[in-house]
Amino acid sequence: MTRTPYSGVADGIAHQSRCATQAWNASWQQHNSDLTAAQVAMLQVLDERESADQKTLGSLAAVDRSTLTPLLNPLQARGLITKATDPRPRSLVTLTTDGREQAAHGRIQVEEINHQVEELLGRERFFILTVLLTELGDVALIRGLERS
Repeated sequence: MTRTPYSGVADGIAHQSRCATQAWNASWQQHNSDLTAAQVAMLQVLDERESADQKTLGSLAAVDRSTLTPLLNPLQARGLITKATDPRPRSLVTLTTDGREQAAHGRIQVEEINHQVEELLGRERFFILTVLLTELGDVALIRGLERS
């Protein structure tokens, strides 16, 4: 039986995206149960920039403003980041030495999971998937900025 595209809920992009995200998150948790992928993304952004205000950090790590503080507080409690108020006033987030080590560890984990997905899909399909997901994310980001 040949299925036609978009014939039901299970074929919709939102459903398939959610299923793929759940599978990726399960794989992530097997490799790193201490930090979420979003927390590692924030550590990696800070590793590249030294520090950032919370709004910029959330934007660069693609973390929604409403979930930013609940993700940052455990990182601060573990001594991976520091938060301070700068003169503007805004909260400035800075990576600690331990945070830099966690960012490097997270980068390795991301590479391992990406390698597993690439082996599953093949190099060409993995590349196409990455490009398409990037484009979808960029469109969502642009639309979000237009509404701000």
